[in-house]
Amino acid sequence: MLIIGPSAILILATLLFSLIVIALVLASKNKSNMRFLIWGVFILSTPFVGAVSCIISHYFGRKVMDRA
Repeated sequence: MLIIGPSAILILATLLFSLIVIALVLASKNKSNMRFLIWGVFILSTPFVGAVSCIISHYFGRKVMDRA
């Protein structure tokens, strides 16, 4: 049986919260109002997947736009 202690839960919750905050900040800086609302709903409805995909699209999308 796998038992997760309170310290592991606190670390995972802090990591998830920081991912969400970072993703929302990056989305608010670089997206238009409508795209930010769409990203915000996606990040808040699927927290881990939405935050990671927003961060990945921020860094890969910027490199593609710089080359064009």
